[in-house]
Amino acid sequence: MTPTHLPKAFQRRPPFWMIPVFAIAAGLWVAMVWRFGGRFVGEESRLGLLLLGLGGIGILAAVLIHAHVQASLAAAGDAVRDNAEDEFMHFLNLLPVGTAITDGTGHLLHCNQKALDFFGLSQDHSKGMDWTNPDFLILQPDGNPMELHDRPLTRALATGQRVLDVVLGVEHEADGDWAWASVSAEPRFDEAGKVIQVIITFEDVTKKRTAETELAIQTFRDRLTSLPNRTLFMERLAQAILRTERRKLSTAVLFLDMDRFKIVNDSLGHESGDSLLVQVAKRLRGCVRPEDTVARLGGDEFVILFEDLVNASDALRVADRMAESMAEPFHLQDQEIFASCSMGLALCTLASTSPSDLVRDAEVAMYRAKAKGEGSIEIFDPSMNAQAVERFQLESELRRALERNEFVLFYQPLVSLSTGLIEGWEALVRWKHPEKGMVPPLNFIPLAEETGLIVPIGKWVLEEAIRQASAWHTDFPSDPPRLMNVNISARQFQQRELIATVTDALEVTGFLAACLKLEITESVMMRDPQASLEAMKVFRGLDIHLVIDDFGTGYSSLSYLKRFPVDTLKVDKTFVDGLGKDAESTAIVGAVISLAKALGMRVTAEGIETKEQLDHLRTLNCDQGQGYFFSRPLPAAQAGELLAKNPRW
Repeated sequence: MTPTHLPKAFQRRPPFWMIPVFAIAAGLWVAMVWRFGGRFVGEESRLGLLLLGLGGIGILAAVLIHAHVQASLAAAGDAVRDNAEDEFMHFLNLLPVGTAITDGTGHLLHCNQKALDFFGLSQDHSKGMDWTNPDFLILQPDGNPMELHDRPLTRALATGQRVLDVVLGVEHEADGDWAWASVSAEPRFDEAGKVIQVIITFEDVTKKRTAETELAIQTFRDRLTSLPNRTLFMERLAQAILRTERRKLSTAVLFLDMDRFKIVNDSLGHESGDSLLVQVAKRLRGCVRPEDTVARLGGDEFVILFEDLVNASDALRVADRMAESMAEPFHLQDQEIFASCSMGLALCTLASTSPSDLVRDAEVAMYRAKAKGEGSIEIFDPSMNAQAVERFQLESELRRALERNEFVLFYQPLVSLSTGLIEGWEALVRWKHPEKGMVPPLNFIPLAEETGLIVPIGKWVLEEAIRQASAWHTDFPSDPPRLMNVNISARQFQQRELIATVTDALEVTGFLAACLKLEITESVMMRDPQASLEAMKVFRGLDIHLVIDDFGTGYSSLSYLKRFPVDTLKVDKTFVDGLGKDAESTAIVGAVISLAKALGMRVTAEGIETKEQLDHLRTLNCDQGQGYFFSRPLPAAQAGELLAKNPRW
């Protein structure tokens, strides 16, 4: 019987209302015995019957009153206990941390709402749950499963000692999410010292741990690829170097740089570029041993740490596997993209080696590999350091040269082989160094291309060449107007801004678009034939002419050559040198001229240095030529003087 099943008055006081009831019953009994008792018993027995009935009524009244009083007291006790439990649970729910109480076997007795929410449990589901169940997965802070004997509740039950601030992770049954808590367990004992209860508290540290994880990722991991970043890589490298001398084995660093990665970013967007880097990271990890470290330094640069190498060939074999892996196509935006990387390897056998020096050496070797050609690998040797220092100094001076206007244009005449007259010019950039004098193009153009400085330099060349050509049109008019050829680098050709640069320069100077020729090397054109074709169509739509420079030295397909809107083929100097000397060169030049004529193109021969070469080219019906036989490249003033003379060859 519960308090709610009893009348309110009965819950407050004993049932004294029974006394008058039994008093009336006693009176009725007396009256009945007195009135009718004589008929059944003698006069002397009437008094005994009266007393017997009254005694029975009294006893019954006493028994009933006692029973009701006991029931009322029991109900009141239950009410007190229930009220105390309600107040206890209310108190538990007011606590700022999750709290649970188990019995001495680990079965749950009480659990507040914060604890239920933390575990993702309902009150009904949690009642009586065995919290020592080994199937209940709990994680350590490092993400590994926590053994049963290490869990706070199990330790408190087993040792009878307080367990404080153990960080652990649990999985929500409802949604599968992981939550992290700082858990403490406090055992309670009976008089004999036996553990009868354990009070467990849970402080939710999920947000704090997430923040710490994010901080760790920012500090030690690359956010895009999840690879170790420079900070973590350098720490591991320092430790590996210290172990090197003790183990009598080598440590190596392989430095990788993606070839032509900028093309992907510029043509497909940065999202595709990021996707490519993620795929590259995955392939690199698949090529190394578990003990090796693959890290991303930033951009498209990766490094690999090899430990315990017997010799360099071990690392080179891994590098070969990486090159083979990179040869497989990457899938971006439903397209197949092919990529390669240049690699530099540096070895360490001494514990005194500086980690930063080892990475620098590998990077120097990588740049040497990149200079050799895409997909190459180089092993560092000490002589590269001096070259690297010189290269760094040259790069710094090259950046200042642009700011200080140290670049000048030289112009080499393009001569019509049918008339012998100058019909155009090729603009050639030179660097007038304040200390070294005139720096040859081969000494700075490759570096400018590699560092990206070729883009602003090329923009200046375009604008200055068009400005000068426009001035010559005014000073030395001719019919038809003389052309201006400007070389476009690989980096420039990949820039979307190139078209705007050209059109702006034409608009500012009023130079005729039909008098401008853009020269693109065969190898640049064939890096991405489809993209090259689209860009060329835009320029031809503007009436700008296009020239394939150094034709015959690249890998162009005749099928693409037929599709490209090209006006002129330039025969490379190496073939012109052999004219009249070897049959192969003569045949190649003749074949190129015949091919160009068949495709409706003109041909320009480079590097004409002798009268014999000129005669051969005229015999082969070559359209145009340039070379020292006519004139070396000249500064603008001397080129103007040559125009004023209007020579004929």
